[in-house]
Amino acid sequence: MKIELLLRHMARILRKPYYASWRLLERLIYCGREYTLQVPFGHLVYTPWFASNSEFAGLIAKVKQSGPLIVSLDRCYMIYQFCKYAVSLEGDVVECGTYTGGTAYLLACLMDARTTADKRLHLFDTFQGMPDIAVPERDVHAPGDFGDTCLDYVQRRLQGFPFVKFHPGFIPDTFARIANLDYFSFVHVDVDIYPTALECCKWFWPRLPRGGVMLFDDYGFRSYRHAIRAAVDDFFAMMEEKPLILPTGQAIAIKGRNGNS
Repeated sequence: MKIELLLRHMARILRKPYYASWRLLERLIYCGREYTLQVPFGHLVYTPWFASNSEFAGLIAKVKQSGPLIVSLDRCYMIYQFCKYAVSLEGDVVECGTYTGGTAYLLACLMDARTTADKRLHLFDTFQGMPDIAVPERDVHAPGDFGDTCLDYVQRRLQGFPFVKFHPGFIPDTFARIANLDYFSFVHVDVDIYPTALECCKWFWPRLPRGGVMLFDDYGFRSYRHAIRAAVDDFFAMMEEKPLILPTGQAIAIKGRNGNS
């Protein structure tokens, strides 16, 4: 147990320089290029999230001007393209796990550009960090992690989008505030921990229209295999539809023909 704690502590220390080195490599070799080297296969593959002349690039520039963005460009592009696909369907857009509002700002910009006047963007978060039910051995994160944010900051960041609705508090208790809504076309789940992710699946999946999308962040990352991945797999084990794995570390689930499964 002591060795495990020591390794965890060392990983936390090395995390910042490790990611900083990859960000430097990204800026030097990848950013601005439409085709980039795929590691480890050696192919030059289409990577539109690095291209500099696109709608996505313009939206990302706005997001970064508004404040921090901790989600990588490839994952942001998946959020962008699947929301762009689903936003024309019946129902509002949802994000569970907003933190400082980076990906929420991206969703708001996209919805604003599509002039979806009749739709709302619902943001669910404690806005105080991980809740008390987080178990580090299972969820990676401990209660209070990601506590360096607050509702007031995110509200000020997104104040230019009047269609954004904030639902601070503990999930799933806060879902009662949208119980009057029948459908949600796109749901971005970035809550990390097992019980919260499972509750998101239980609530929103029955409320997706046919073709509606749930996008799960962190699903493919090894450290979250007992958390978000386990929750998604457990929920969809008995469903006709199954999550589709993305090479970005995310997974999606698309509501099938029988929209009530």
